[in-house]
Amino acid sequence: MKRYTIMGFTAITALIFLLSGVAGAAPADKGAAPPGVTSITGIYVKDDVVEIKCDRPFIYTIYQPSDPYRVLVEIPDANLGTFRDVMKPKISVITEITPSQLTVPKPVAKIDILLQSPAGVDSEYHNNTLVLKAKKEEAVSRAEKTLPAEGVKAPENAGSADPEPARQEPSASEATLPKATEITDIGFDRSEGLVKVVIKGNGTMTPSVFTLKNRIVLDVPGVTMKAAVPTTVMAPVKGLRVGRHRDMTRLVVDIDGAKDFDVLAVKDTLIVAIKTAEVPASVAKEEAVGVRREERRAAAEVKPEAAPETREQTTQEETAEAKEPEAFVDGKYTGAKISLDFQDSDIVPIFRLLSDISGYNIVVSPGVKGKITMKLINVPWDQALDIIMKTFSLGKSVEGNIIRIAPLSVFAKESEERAKAREAEVKAEPLETRFFLISYADVAVVEKSIKDSKILSARGSISVDKRTSSMVVKDGASVFPQVEALVQNLDRPTPQVMIEGRIVEINTNDERDLGIQWGIKINPVNNLSSLGGFPGLTSGAFTGNKFLVDVPATLSGRGSGVSFGILSPDRTFGLDMQLSAIETIGNGKVISNPKILTIDNGKAKILQGKSIPVRKLTTEGTISTEFKDINIELTVTPHIAPDKSITMEIEIKKEELDPTVPSIEGVPGTDKKEAKTSVIIKDGETVVIGGMYKVNTNETKTGVPGLMKIPILGSLFREDHTTVTTTELLIFITPRILTAEAMRNIQEAK
Repeated sequence: MKRYTIMGFTAITALIFLLSGVAGAAPADKGAAPPGVTSITGIYVKDDVVEIKCDRPFIYTIYQPSDPYRVLVEIPDANLGTFRDVMKPKISVITEITPSQLTVPKPVAKIDILLQSPAGVDSEYHNNTLVLKAKKEEAVSRAEKTLPAEGVKAPENAGSADPEPARQEPSASEATLPKATEITDIGFDRSEGLVKVVIKGNGTMTPSVFTLKNRIVLDVPGVTMKAAVPTTVMAPVKGLRVGRHRDMTRLVVDIDGAKDFDVLAVKDTLIVAIKTAEVPASVAKEEAVGVRREERRAAAEVKPEAAPETREQTTQEETAEAKEPEAFVDGKYTGAKISLDFQDSDIVPIFRLLSDISGYNIVVSPGVKGKITMKLINVPWDQALDIIMKTFSLGKSVEGNIIRIAPLSVFAKESEERAKAREAEVKAEPLETRFFLISYADVAVVEKSIKDSKILSARGSISVDKRTSSMVVKDGASVFPQVEALVQNLDRPTPQVMIEGRIVEINTNDERDLGIQWGIKINPVNNLSSLGGFPGLTSGAFTGNKFLVDVPATLSGRGSGVSFGILSPDRTFGLDMQLSAIETIGNGKVISNPKILTIDNGKAKILQGKSIPVRKLTTEGTISTEFKDINIELTVTPHIAPDKSITMEIEIKKEELDPTVPSIEGVPGTDKKEAKTSVIIKDGETVVIGGMYKVNTNETKTGVPGLMKIPILGSLFREDHTTVTTTELLIFITPRILTAEAMRNIQEAK
């Protein structure tokens, strides 16, 4: 923050004490402000005049920000008293007066005056009263013509007729001082809480002051540097640089961090007083609202070209300040956070405030009116703008760095008028006729799409010729670019897909048979008794007697067997035994590999097999012959997505004769397998869409009842027959998108 202080007689006296290092001492001169806080006793408005009256002599500062509609008055060591509400005089010149109070580190009363039209003010001080009179626009125009050229900043009170700082009854010695032509001395001084840079000249000096990052820049017009630049500085000053540019001298004071400072002009002396004490966070927050407009004004001021010594140092900061405001993002608020507190205030000045904060130029429609009471703490400025617009049913349009705000009805009416204007332009256009040849798409589909899209005007017409696959459109010339774009998007070659299926069927058969045969021969010597097997059974190879247990392996005529026997010497006792074992293993594999080529979204079907005649008895009692299809069938409907993935509707059927199934009335049994599914797969990848696994196990035991169930010993009285049959079916699908080059390669291969 910077201040250019305009001081009267009492201010000069106070400044003398400040320079002498006696902080807070009461001046002894008559008319000097006594110690304590000044209170504002009255704020009066009449026509184009504002009077501010206090209970004692006071120091004041008047400056006009870059906003030509505002004038700001600052009175240090002053209290607003009871004057804290916003004043809205019902006069044609002054629109609003907003008092604000800062309390720390010292009391400061601020009065913000909003003018009806761009104007400056003339000031006059007498009898503890400051009189401000708004100048007419003609006077302002004449004053602007006297501003320095080539971007040199005018003094803060350039709006007044007198280019010199406004004073309280200047003394004779001050009035006789000429304008300075030289800077004769530069030095440093320190007092309680302040470090002062003291710049002396051979006359009065009127500097232009602005800030960059951690720098205070003073441009003093019409002077040359004759003093030696100090090489030793006092903290927080880090350095002092001087440069010459055309008809002015630039002094750059580098400081350590952002500090609060004052720039004072007294007779032939300029004083830059920099506060050294740290400002509490609460103070910074309170001051932020009051000084934000002054900081924006400093950043927006036109700066003179930097001197050779300082041009490189200031380029980076000046470039940063010239950044464009952030663009709006739908659904998001990215603006700087602000706090607003208004009670029954006009919304138009609030929009002006948001313009200063955001960096956007805001144009408000004359139809925007209303008052609002709100308190927003730490919200983005663009969100605050949206809240106000929603409250008053307003809309906005953004063009570059300009925001236009108007009632929603205005935007709706403008949209209707634009639509009517476009319609009128279309009606005024002469009709033209153009032919469109459709190469790949269905011409009827293209015609329907054009009609459904409402591209044609009310006077337009369209007709198609399916024989030549052409389309005739008659309409205004402005319509044809849209028709051409739509035809170009629709009339494209349809991609083709090669679908390769692989059906793998595996059959295994495992059959095992384990049998036993044994018999006993007992013939006593006396031949009165005997023991042997049943005559109908098989005879043993050793004794020749019949087996008692005859359950051999009967799977086939071949296998493996063991036979042994025992016979007593007197041939009265004998034993025959045979073991037989047979196992049969069968493996079968059937692979079917159907392939089919189709277009995108086209249904494809491939079938291979036989048709067998089948006799059938009709209802009349006669016999007719029909044919039954025994085949393998693949049906696919592919769709190519934009990301080159393929969605497929797949149906696979496989049917063959099965001799194990008995026929009925001459109709043979069949073995049928079928799969139907929808899958998504990438180009060239393989997917398994179905798998069937069937295991059939059959165990048969044949033997002597009762005895065959005895644990362990039961194996001597039975035959074990086991059959295991396994059937497995796998279906693999691989789609490939065929490009034009791939199609050419296929044709060449053929």
